Amino acid sequence: MRILLLSVLLLSTAVATAKEINVPMKLDYRFLHRILLEQVYTGQDNTAVVVDDKSNCKKVILSDPQIGQSEGRIRTVTAIQAMIGRKIAGRCIKLPEWHGFIEIFQEPVIVLEQPVIEFKVVSSNLLNQEGDKSLITGAVWDLVTQQVHSSLEGLKIDLTVPLKDIQTFLPSLLTTSDTDIAHHSLESVRFSDVKASGTGIVLTLQFQMPAKSTAQSLEISVEPPLTLDEAQQWESAWQRWDAFLTFVVKQVAVDNEQGDLRRELLQVLLDGRYDLNEALISRNENAVDPVRGLFLKSWRRLSPILRQMEATLPGTAAIRYLSFITAADALTAMDQVSEQIGYEISADGLRRMVRMLLPEYEDDPLIYRLDVDMELRQLFDFGPPLPIPVQTPDINSGTWFFFPRAWAEGSPDRSLVKKLNGWVPDDISEIKSYLPMVGDLLDYVADKTIHNNHLPERYHDFFRNMVLATAWQESCWRQFIKKEGNLEPLLSPGGSVGIMQINPSVWRGFYDVSALRSDISYNASAGNEILHHYFTDYVLAKGKSKEKNNLDVLARLTYATYSAGPGFLIRYRKRSTPRDIQTVAETFWEKYRAVIKNGPSAVASCYGTVIN
Repeated sequence: MRILLLSVLLLSTAVATAKEINVPMKLDYRFLHRILLEQVYTGQDNTAVVVDDKSNCKKVILSDPQIGQSEGRIRTVTAIQAMIGRKIAGRCIKLPEWHGFIEIFQEPVIVLEQPVIEFKVVSSNLLNQEGDKSLITGAVWDLVTQQVHSSLEGLKIDLTVPLKDIQTFLPSLLTTSDTDIAHHSLESVRFSDVKASGTGIVLTLQFQMPAKSTAQSLEISVEPPLTLDEAQQWESAWQRWDAFLTFVVKQVAVDNEQGDLRRELLQVLLDGRYDLNEALISRNENAVDPVRGLFLKSWRRLSPILRQMEATLPGTAAIRYLSFITAADALTAMDQVSEQIGYEISADGLRRMVRMLLPEYEDDPLIYRLDVDMELRQLFDFGPPLPIPVQTPDINSGTWFFFPRAWAEGSPDRSLVKKLNGWVPDDISEIKSYLPMVGDLLDYVADKTIHNNHLPERYHDFFRNMVLATAWQESCWRQFIKKEGNLEPLLSPGGSVGIMQINPSVWRGFYDVSALRSDISYNASAGNEILHHYFTDYVLAKGKSKEKNNLDVLARLTYATYSAGPGFLIRYRKRSTPRDIQTVAETFWEKYRAVIKNGPSAVASCYGTVIN
């Protein structure tokens, strides 16, 4: 008896100290419209036959439903074609066929003890073809309203899948190993408070998370530096996060073929990776898990896109997105009270979220791969992978050997690339020979990019100058440096590599990491692709007409995007970009103008000399 009493007290204590989380869930009217078509308007051309006596004496057909909100209720207006007759002595005596509309007002309700939304009809009006209230009564009114009410009240939205998804998702976030507390959190999940709003119906997902203990919240200690195991855990955490974000962005792109939306998704992915790279550069040595902050930043960007998707997908797919969105919103709500509750974004939690979007996916979605992802390139219009040299030198070996290379037809002269891949100029005479050769290579790669992507002729010279100035700004036209007598790829503190300073973490899956490091032609080609995409898909696509006619402005905007990612484009336009990035952009601008004036010889100033 004492043991039972103690167990009850412990459980009640856990419940008493639990924090209730409320997450609003919104079902857009476009989503409801699709559910209506799938469940009620299942006939040809999205019609619903609600009355049919099979003798062609009585028939009522609904079509073209329009759904919205009026005074806190759901308002559905649907066209009606009514053929009403009465059989007398085996013959059908018909009334004149009636065409008009019916206006139905409904209230959403949650079925008791079930995760199901039903729609109760509270009133209706028959409208004539002009949209005014009809005076028709009697048989037509009774038959139409009775059958239409019955059909529309048959509409249901089953939220069993999202509920189960959240119930299995939440325990994976708990920092406690207490099974009673985990079970209570799972059992506490429920839907409540459904109502109609201006753009959809809104209900609340409620659940409880255990509060942090007083001892835990007051525990303050100086953390020692990370051990090797902890550092590896930190690395695994950010790699899992990047794999998760990449998987989600790819799946959403697969589900939607709109070019504008895919460009927004690519921006989410790249900005998320820029954030991750910044976290890697500036991480606190005591920080073990960067995922929570990265998740919240990326979710703010991804959420509007997914909500737009959810409203336009078929019902089953939309429910999948609803589960994912709700789980992400739950994490956001939990973070707002993170001082009071104990949770973490675990690897298992991320896997469960992925399978909300794609339940049938069998592999581990959190595997971090460095190889070129052909699907990723195709989804975001990068086309086939860049040709990779058959053999590349081992840059880190401390020695340098020239290997024969196989190049695709039309590639730059093999001997030119071979020489540049083994050359770091040491004196002025070498610089005078080196810079024109690099200029020739960059011109060739720029021309190939212009031709392959059908860039309008008015931007040809502009793009060539952009390439020369960007390579100057990023690397002083260097792919390699010498360190203690050994040849190494030029590497920035943030991990960007080579002549165009491509960051392998940001562009993982788009390019071959080894070739970016070891081959100046491949690195230059990758940088050209990125410049072209940023210029056409972001600067031009989102620019104003005045900007598009000012090449100088376009140059500044394109480089700002290349330097810091597409998320900085809007901030740069508003001059809200951090001062250090503005300074980098101003330095680039000086180089851009110098290249226009003096060509490749201008880059000699980077080496402290002048070429006449």
